[in-house]
This record gives sequence, C-alpha cells and structure tokens, in this order.
Amino acid sequence: MTVRDAVRNISWYLKEVSGESDYDRWVAHRREHHPGDPVMSRRDYECRRMDDRDSNPRARCC
Repeated sequence: MTVRDAVRNISWYLKEVSGESDYDRWVAHRREHHPGDPVMSRRDYECRRMDDRDSNPRARCC
C-alpha cells in the first residue's frame, strides 16, 4: 500500500464516520430519481440535517 492509498483510505473513512458522504449519496439519489428537481446546497442540506437531528433525537451519548 502506498502513502497515497493510505491517505485515500483514511479520507474515505473519516467522511463515512462524520457523515460528510451523506450529502454526496443524497445528491446522487436526487439526480437519479428526481432529475427535474433542484438540488439544495451542501450548506442547506447540513442545516436541514442538523435541524432534523435536533427535533428528532435518537440514542446518543451526549
């Protein structure tokens, strides 16, 4: 494994753990299933996601 591969793997892991890749998956879904609809910005998506988390708390440590 090269250093480049290691960095790529670590980057992928951190995006998955932090939820950053959720936006990319959501955009792909919107474009595939709702091609005519506008896609909200990453910032708007994150704001809506945080609002949803705050209004619908799930089991978490903090």
